[in-house]
Amino acid sequence: MAKKKEVEQKTNEQIPREILPVVVEKVGSQNLPAYATAKQEYEVEQHKVFSTGEHDRPKRKKRVPVLGHDGAPLLDDKGKPQTTIKLVDVNRIGVPLQKLIVKRRVAFMNVGKIQLEANPVTADEQRLYDIVKFIRDDNKIEFIEKEIARRLLSELQVAKLWYSEPIISSEYWGALVRQGGNFRMRCKVLSPELGDTLLPVFDDFGKMVYFGRQYKSKPGFSELVSNTELLLGNYSTFEDERFDVYSDRYIYKFRKARPGETVVSTPSNNGWIIESVKAHSYGKIPVIYYSKPAPPWADVQSAIDRIEALLSDIGETNIYHASPIFAMFGDVSAKMLERGDQGKALQIKGEKGEAKYITWDQATDAIKLEMDNLMRVVFEGTQTAQMSMEDLKGLGAASGVAYDRIFMDPHLAARDEIDGEYGLGTKRDINFLTTTAGVIDTSLSAVSKRFNIGFDVPIYRINDDGETLDVLIKAKNNKLLSQKTAVEYSPLTKNADDEIAQIKAETQEEMDRQSAMKPAQLE
Repeated sequence: MAKKKEVEQKTNEQIPREILPVVVEKVGSQNLPAYATAKQEYEVEQHKVFSTGEHDRPKRKKRVPVLGHDGAPLLDDKGKPQTTIKLVDVNRIGVPLQKLIVKRRVAFMNVGKIQLEANPVTADEQRLYDIVKFIRDDNKIEFIEKEIARRLLSELQVAKLWYSEPIISSEYWGALVRQGGNFRMRCKVLSPELGDTLLPVFDDFGKMVYFGRQYKSKPGFSELVSNTELLLGNYSTFEDERFDVYSDRYIYKFRKARPGETVVSTPSNNGWIIESVKAHSYGKIPVIYYSKPAPPWADVQSAIDRIEALLSDIGETNIYHASPIFAMFGDVSAKMLERGDQGKALQIKGEKGEAKYITWDQATDAIKLEMDNLMRVVFEGTQTAQMSMEDLKGLGAASGVAYDRIFMDPHLAARDEIDGEYGLGTKRDINFLTTTAGVIDTSLSAVSKRFNIGFDVPIYRINDDGETLDVLIKAKNNKLLSQKTAVEYSPLTKNADDEIAQIKAETQEEMDRQSAMKPAQLE
């Protein structure tokens, strides 16, 4: 029986497990984003303005005297002071415009408010829909969605890894699950910044057939108990190199050989040791992969570099010229003014003596014009809203609809993201959970194959609750909107299902009260 099962498992595998890590690593690395400098541009401390390279912003050369042991200048053969070249750092100002662009783009995407949409007809369809919503609520998906959007825009790669955990309490699913319900779903975010190398493998039609995740981790507790050498050795600094590969049927776990571990390494396995192969019942790869070819600031990166260089140059100039210089010309009888001197008088002899402050009177209009133009290029080129106090104070008490028009450009940019890579990933995520719900409750297996759940992301708005409520009430009264939808979109609603149940209960209570009053009125 075991031999038959092993033969069946090998038949289902598209690539032999012995060479699987090498194939996934080699093919998956070809699908990495080509924009290689996203991390450097996103992190302010890695900007070019802080680089001392010859072609970036090198240190300034300054000639300084050579001092002896006593601190006095050393003289050359001709009695002149000896000098040497010293590198002096220049002014460097980094501006986090990339982070600002991403932060505001994510805010306008408003993905924390994502709403599922479906039209369940039967009781089983309603239960399936409720299970999917329960899984998302249990994993606090509204916070994960914001993290996914932020990492997608800044790192260009991010993934949700769904995995199952056995449930402890039989009351976990309650009345939602009738058959099965032995496990629950958990979600983990994977990204390059979190230490993961993401390696998706697609077939000729763009379907993901494998997903690889390379990362480092310490040996688990159970392994330490059975391997005291690890526990007594360099456990504090030791990390395993791991490689997990996911297909639509199996989860493969590989590990690199540890120091001193005898393993036959061949080109076919590249030193990867297979630790386990586990079948799963999801029917799909339990990884939702998101990627972008370039970050939202890619087209204006040169303008951001120029802004940082310009600010740094202005700061460097101010160091030398911003403070006034006191100069004396001709025959002036006075010592140099000291800090704190008050009522100091100068005696100027003759007609040619003169004393005055030298200040920097050069016009800065050209610098200001360039800076303003560069900032406009950055914000308009990325469709980013300028929302500082200085920008908003002239708008007055605009209504929510007026702000929608003012921020039309950022709304369009956010909608492009939702209709693009992010939206595709989110739809795959919902489809995966729909299928998984049919695995959790086996009585819903057939329903999960045909039932469709969509999603909608409400527009990000400056709060105008009164205006929103007026629109919802008018739409409901004119039968353009159901009461359920009106409650779901109400800015005062925290939980739509609870609110609707409470409305029904209060309506029934009022009807009962009026019914009880009618006999008394007749008497």
